[in-house]
Amino acid sequence: MKSAFQLIVKRTGKAIGDFDMIRGGDKVAVGISGGKDSLTLFLALQALLRRAKEKYEIVPVLLSVNDQPPAQDLFAFFENIGCELQWFPSNIYASVSRMNEERPGESPCRLCSRFRRAILYERIKTIGCNRLALGHHMDDMVETYLLNLFFAGKTSGMPAAAKALSHDILLIRPMAYIRETLIQEFIQNTHIVFPKDESCALLPDGTSTRSVIRDWLADLRKHDERVMDNAFAALKKANFFCPTAVPKKTE
Repeated sequence: MKSAFQLIVKRTGKAIGDFDMIRGGDKVAVGISGGKDSLTLFLALQALLRRAKEKYEIVPVLLSVNDQPPAQDLFAFFENIGCELQWFPSNIYASVSRMNEERPGESPCRLCSRFRRAILYERIKTIGCNRLALGHHMDDMVETYLLNLFFAGKTSGMPAAAKALSHDILLIRPMAYIRETLIQEFIQNTHIVFPKDESCALLPDGTSTRSVIRDWLADLRKHDERVMDNAFAALKKANFFCPTAVPKKTE
């Protein structure tokens, strides 16, 4: 029986193949937030890289919302696995705070995501990266579709792979086929010490619109555990996750 991490690596590799996310010679910036998802993604990509026939490079990068560096234990996490975390400061906190004052009710998460993506594209270009990998998983992708549907009035979702509009960089989400519960199982059973997941400076109480959707889906899963898998399957058939190419058939 495969372990949680073996399943994560297998499904990450399948998503990379299905959506043509990474090719030999690519330099992939892996966006690190400090949480379990992005760190698990980096470990999975590292495992895949060891056995890849066509080699590529992965670089962990973190963009702070201000000029403060991440906690030392996050730097130590990467030092312990033989990597160096690339850290970039930003003025996102000030920008989002100002826009929230000008537009009360605007989601700070949506604003932060927009700013973060644009700045990350610029930063990773300076270190020669042509791919940006983010740690979003299946649950995130379904939740985002519902967020857009109910709170933004549009039917769109997180693409598994999409070209940046103003940059020659491919945005990829290699954990598209992975449920959050599998990541949690891996974290609970691994010997690897993960750093403490600090709260977001823009959401000190941890409350967001996404958490409302997440709680609603959790209630639905009490009636039928297949809710998330069914929603993902329906969206995948409608090609919401890859706007430029039809993914290969999954097993």
